[in-house]
Amino acid sequence: IYSCTSIANYVNSEDAISNIQELEVAVRDKKKVILKSYESANSHEVTDRFIEPFEFTTNCIDIWGYDLEKQECRVFKISRIKSVVVLDDSWSNEDKHQKSKTDCFRISGFTQTPVKLELSMMAKNLLLEEFPLAEKDLKTIDGKWVLETLVSGMEGVGRFVIGLAKEIRIIDSDPLKEYIRNYTKLYLSSVE
Repeated sequence: IYSCTSIANYVNSEDAISNIQELEVAVRDKKKVILKSYESANSHEVTDRFIEPFEFTTNCIDIWGYDLEKQECRVFKISRIKSVVVLDDSWSNEDKHQKSKTDCFRISGFTQTPVKLELSMMAKNLLLEEFPLAEKDLKTIDGKWVLETLVSGMEGVGRFVIGLAKEIRIIDSDPLKEYIRNYTKLYLSSVE
């Protein structure tokens, strides 16, 4: 329906606009790229990444790419890329390009777990403002807001629930309850 470069007008960073444009060229022409000074949240390192970018996520927030070093498909956040260098080398792993599912909290994975939450009006409003893709899984039941969705990992939904604990009730999701219990023990029990 639209090209990612049309979204560039809504991106705050000139680096992000340039990166989106370069990645769009690489995807269109099936070229390998180097993501310069990529800030990884998982490894806490800033490194160059050598990938085959093949598809943007909703609103060009992320790019799917085949990581040539790790030999797996991954999602790379556009905001964490310093710059993009498009190479002359064409893709050599197109048969391995596959996307996992991305949930409404922007977490990706190949398996998904059901989660059902009751939300206050405040939690519902914040959910829709921060995670607009959740709207399709939100409904009212007996006058209460209920989010019933599938998540690819507990990190995104867990962060949302922990941050709004008094505004949200977990109706159904033992894995989410366990994630929050473990998170609380590891990170919140030492807060005084």
